[in-house]
Amino acid sequence: MNPIAELRRIHPMYWRDEQNVSSATRAAGRITREWQQTVVAGDAAFVAEYRVHGLGEKIDLVDVKRRVAYELKVSPNNTHMEFYRDVFKVLAHNEAAPPRERIKELVFLAPTRGAERLQRGLGETACRIAEKFGFTVKVIAI
Repeated sequence: MNPIAELRRIHPMYWRDEQNVSSATRAAGRITREWQQTVVAGDAAFVAEYRVHGLGEKIDLVDVKRRVAYELKVSPNNTHMEFYRDVFKVLAHNEAAPPRERIKELVFLAPTRGAERLQRGLGETACRIAEKFGFTVKVIAI
């Protein structure tokens, strides 16, 4: 099961840039739920709404076999804020989790406009710093 391919299939079915805030919020929830359900149903190694060790936070999707976390930002708005929060969630998780449960890679999925901004400047720096803490970060455009 390829979670990125599934998201690229599902996202355009429901997302419209010209949506009002209310319909965008509903679309984002629907995209996230359908994506998670499809991936989890297709591969038992995936867990949706994975609990961050020691905190009340969750990660959208985790491949527990390969220790890869997937975080999704459906809309192009404020992508950077979600990105830094998600990097910190993995950092906090890895600090508290036993070694066998630590995340090795974070894949941050976002619309092209937001992803491109994160692939340079401070976003690129955050990816480089994450490696010093034992995990890689990839920013992928959907």
